[in-house]
Amino acid sequence: MRLLQAEALKVRTAPRTLLGLVLALMALDVLGSGSTASGGGPDFVPNADEIVTFDVLTVATTGVIFALILGILIVTWEYRHGTITQTFLATPQRERVMAAKYAVSFGTGAILTALSVVVVLVTALFWISPVLHRDQWELIGRLVVASALWGILGAGLGALIQSQVGAIIAAFVWFLVVEPLIGVRFEHFADYLPGAVIDRLTGHEVSAEHTQEATQYSFGLWTAGLLAAVYALGAAVLGAASAAWRDIS
Repeated sequence: MRLLQAEALKVRTAPRTLLGLVLALMALDVLGSGSTASGGGPDFVPNADEIVTFDVLTVATTGVIFALILGILIVTWEYRHGTITQTFLATPQRERVMAAKYAVSFGTGAILTALSVVVVLVTALFWISPVLHRDQWELIGRLVVASALWGILGAGLGALIQSQVGAIIAAFVWFLVVEPLIGVRFEHFADYLPGAVIDRLTGHEVSAEHTQEATQYSFGLWTAGLLAAVYALGAAVLGAASAAWRDIS
């Protein structure tokens, strides 16, 4: 508990970085939700607001990206400023320190996307009446879970690379460059890569009667959730091992 409180305090005492991330996330949410909701749904489609609500909620997937970045920062802040030495001296069991950082990353990731969901829904109120039934609530739950898991993945990546800029660049290069290239060469295998898995977990299917094209997935939501958890756990284990065995300056 003491370690958790200490790690949470470290996040709260970096207000400029945290505020910058939150404001950037909110700005993107407002712009995306406003653009989506103002377009409305087709007049000939029954329950158009319900369909648009799905699209508005999808804008909140931006929170998953920010959770990944914040997870990286939660770990690499200390490496960047050199305070990681004092932290490990105060708690020689480095695995415990990393576990606390992962827990905080999990929680802050979930909070970021919960905030993102609130922002997109409030913004959408200016144009539509958002409809929240079981399917919409399930999508919100999946968004929050995905964000929490990607917070851990970001923290694990930060612990593995131990460079703030390097970890962020590595994450974006992987998701924006490497995965698409793998997808060109190995189309079916690419569905099981981290980016595709998180897209499945945070995506929604629209019935054929409401749209001419529906996204086709190779696996179900439970599989997507399990794979996302495996990726997050794998990154956490590798990051903890790196923190435990590598020397620090």
